[in-house]
Amino acid sequence: MALSKIIGHDKIIARLNALLTSERVPPALLFAGPEGVGKFLAAKEFARTLTCLHKPPEEPASEENLFSSLSGPVLQPSTLSLQPSIEACGRCASCMQIDSGAHPDVRIIDTVFQAALLQEEESRNLKVDTIRELCRYANQTSILSARKVFIIRDAEAMVPQAQNALLKTLEEPPPGTVLILTVSRKNALLSTIMSRCYTLDFTALPRTALERLLEAQGITLDEAAALSLLSQGSLKKAADLLKLSDRLKGAPPLDGMGAFKMSASLPKDTHRARHEVGILLDLLLAEARNRWAASPTDSKKPLSALVTKLLALRRMTAQNVSYALILETALLESEKLGILPKNIIKTGDSQ
Repeated sequence: MALSKIIGHDKIIARLNALLTSERVPPALLFAGPEGVGKFLAAKEFARTLTCLHKPPEEPASEENLFSSLSGPVLQPSTLSLQPSIEACGRCASCMQIDSGAHPDVRIIDTVFQAALLQEEESRNLKVDTIRELCRYANQTSILSARKVFIIRDAEAMVPQAQNALLKTLEEPPPGTVLILTVSRKNALLSTIMSRCYTLDFTALPRTALERLLEAQGITLDEAAALSLLSQGSLKKAADLLKLSDRLKGAPPLDGMGAFKMSASLPKDTHRARHEVGILLDLLLAEARNRWAASPTDSKKPLSALVTKLLALRRMTAQNVSYALILETALLESEKLGILPKNIIKTGDSQ
């Protein structure tokens, strides 16, 4: 995919293209906005454009051109142009290695990367040792491309010490290095981090754009309309809702054991688990608010109490707590008032 193919963020793509054509790409960019609206995809495609070699992979040398190829100059990363094209070719060695996740000059820094780097279980926070390693990488010479690009995914996961460790690199960025931070909560970043980044604010996808994306994936018109309404402009949330709707059709009754089974089935990946719990909490909140609005005055108090509890649980997803415990509590509290997730998600097959 190219930057121009990203749907729903025309103004942001235009600003990125302007940076590319002006040859004034900032050393640090901040992609801020709600979860699941395309920040990481845009960051990855921007990195692809910055590092594209604009030539297809070389074919094996034939007998005829073997010696002539040896006489030509060998391009080193330092001799490659830093001027990026407005579109990545998608065919060169650099573009293909980004797709496979093996690009030596493009690194995605997240909790999965951290677990492999530190040889430990995945954590919810990005630690200072991980960011120090990023800074060390940033000062190394590029291998394949003229630039090195580092994407810090969910940068709000950086602990304060890690953010402070990043500051020196932001203040004195190594030549040819670009840092891209994606974040859903800007207020979780130090003001000194924010002030050194060129910020692009992503918004929720328009419903029409989201419906078009869903239909392109083979989802029926009715399903796309229902999912776009529930997902609040997030393609990732819509995709997760579709998966959840299939799982919830066969969900056990929400007694204590049923809630435990549902929480135990959460993804092991921290990003996905947090996202899934957040989706379910948002669904429960939306249904509780709808029922509150439709209830007579003397019936609103229990629903108000539930909304307060769910909001508190939603805030807790940003902290270092058990997502499974949050989900169990939310499910059991909602079930007391007859609010069940499987009755909220109603796509075309279930209507």
